[in-house]
Amino acid sequence: MDSMMTRRGFLAAGASCAALAAIGTSTGCSSSQTEPLSSDASVTYTKATLCAGCANKCGIEAWVRGGKLWRFMGAEGHPHSGGYMCGRGQGLPSLTTSEDRVTEPMKADGKGGFAKVSWDDALADIASHITGAGSKVALFQDGRATDAWYAKRFMASVGSPNYYDDSALTNANIDAAYKALLGTTPVFDTANAEYIVLLDASGDETVRPVEVKEFQKVRENGGYVMAVDPRNAGADMLADEWVAVRPGYELAFLLGIMGDIVKKGDFDASFVEQYGEGFEEFHAAMLQYSPEWAAEKCGVSLDTIYSAERGLVKADPHCHVDVRPGALLGCGYATSLETVRCAVLLNAMLGAVNQTGGMFLAKVPAVDESVFESAPFTKVSASGDGIAKAGELGNASCQDALGAAAKGAADVALFVECDPAADWADSAKVEEDLSGIGFKVVIDSVLTETAQKADYVLPAATYLEVESVVAPVAAEWSVAEKRNQAVAPAGEARAVYQIFTDLAKACGKGDDFAFGLDDVNNAFCKAYGITLDGLNDTACCAIPGASVLAGDAPAIGTDSGKIPFASDAFEKAGLARTPQYADPTVAPNDHMPRLITGAQSMQTRTYTADADKIAALAKDSGAERAWLNPQTATNFGIADGDEAELSTSTGKIRVKVRVTSLINPEAVYVPPHYGIESKEMAQAAGYGASVWDIVPRASDAATGAGMVCEVPVEIRKVGA
Repeated sequence: MDSMMTRRGFLAAGASCAALAAIGTSTGCSSSQTEPLSSDASVTYTKATLCAGCANKCGIEAWVRGGKLWRFMGAEGHPHSGGYMCGRGQGLPSLTTSEDRVTEPMKADGKGGFAKVSWDDALADIASHITGAGSKVALFQDGRATDAWYAKRFMASVGSPNYYDDSALTNANIDAAYKALLGTTPVFDTANAEYIVLLDASGDETVRPVEVKEFQKVRENGGYVMAVDPRNAGADMLADEWVAVRPGYELAFLLGIMGDIVKKGDFDASFVEQYGEGFEEFHAAMLQYSPEWAAEKCGVSLDTIYSAERGLVKADPHCHVDVRPGALLGCGYATSLETVRCAVLLNAMLGAVNQTGGMFLAKVPAVDESVFESAPFTKVSASGDGIAKAGELGNASCQDALGAAAKGAADVALFVECDPAADWADSAKVEEDLSGIGFKVVIDSVLTETAQKADYVLPAATYLEVESVVAPVAAEWSVAEKRNQAVAPAGEARAVYQIFTDLAKACGKGDDFAFGLDDVNNAFCKAYGITLDGLNDTACCAIPGASVLAGDAPAIGTDSGKIPFASDAFEKAGLARTPQYADPTVAPNDHMPRLITGAQSMQTRTYTADADKIAALAKDSGAERAWLNPQTATNFGIADGDEAELSTSTGKIRVKVRVTSLINPEAVYVPPHYGIESKEMAQAAGYGASVWDIVPRASDAATGAGMVCEVPVEIRKVGA
């Protein structure tokens, strides 16, 4: 089947995007202003800071009155926000003042509830368990964390190598491909592109505010955007054309184009000779793929494949295939890693590297622990292997580590601002694993589902209440950024970095943390060539020498300094040296479509679900509904608004259905943010169903990525 949406006016797409972004009485995006917002002397402008609604960490500016947040808006100087805020960012501040906040340390009372305890008592008891466990301690953290440096140092200080973030469930395949092929993070020059293939953008509907203007500029310049995606949402809505590819077959779409380009010699021979290696081997391998083959595999018309190929070749090098952070290719299919690999190599074939409208290889200074080798820092390290094995191309899977911990590899587990019970695949298995760990500590701002199963819950300050560790952001001119405190922490809540400092002291490791946050940040700032004072004022500073201009020689960070069209690293990981086609593990049919998921524009996992304005918007818009194509819905006798039972090998859920032509007939989409059972998350509890109840736990052996879309689904209309 070939389904597409043709060119439509930007205003129509922009209006749709604004509708997605609207929160409460907001009319869309808020613009940064330089003039005072109020003549009221009690209104005080605070320093610029960073949003926490997603991994983009857009810059925001905040005003307070009477110690409480009064107003906030996008910061003009940040490369992601550009003076605006998305709806998620506008709704998130309500978490800070939520009645559901945990504001004091709490200890499980043995009766299914919690009792308040003092910080001193909580830290002392937790420390005794950690020191008694030796190296059998594991820590799990949200991959978006801005204080991971403290968490990793704490684990090294107590002698444990078992630090895991949850990137396996977000960007693991994307990160692995970029590292192996480029040795750096690419950024895409959307605004100046003449042709873009936007790949799987609906996997994360987040559209950075500045991108709306960038897509508008593409149109103004006469460019064209083709969205190739099994579902039309997020940035796809800003494209000129939507191609409803079969889910998991994006790899065939790219290989068909690459094969024909090779046969016709339409690649940039000069670029691949100067900056590539193994191209001859790659060239021979690509000859087996054709647009005709790809069209049949993908379920799209042959004209569509040729149209994408002609568009890219005609525009090269001012074009690119865009793989967006958070896309399902990061953790979706067994074919995801190869798909990202092909996207990178197709850009390189066209010479669209460090070219206007192409893929820029960002310059981010390499900063390691050597910047902390002088006073007041002491060197700490943990020896030994972790409880989960890392893949050849990626990190160890957090899912594998949790399973190992439950089997006795860890006696103590800390969960830092992450909620496996609500956000990780196979909810029943996660609950079983959590029950198998002897002592559990949760550091968070609300009583999440994981917190409900903990021995202690320590209250974390929210993103508006804390300073953070300085970190780089890849861009055409890369920047360093830092979160700044806008309001005081609620109750006894503490910043996560402070909790680790206090806990280290309680464990007798105070000498390893005999410094303040400013000492850490000054060390990073010195390494990046900026000043901490500047970041304290603006939250975002350009890194000297970190700019990339069109025409610059690409700074390829691989060992050879070249892009491997035939890769030793892939071969070492048990994969083919050159891109190779394989079908997804699951073959959907008329009776069992493939389950797909992906973050909505208003939500980030269940982290945002309890923000009252976001929760209200989700309920008003029926955001919990599963998506079914009309053809698929008819097969099951389901109409829009009906309730359906979705069953897999892992479990079953009941969910209302949205019947829409904006999804491929072979897929059923279920959002990942709902079905929360913790009654203490009052805004979100009891709304919708959890997709993770029906997703089996799986991992890509090479990267550790969770393969969350290799799931066939049985569908039954409730009451039929």
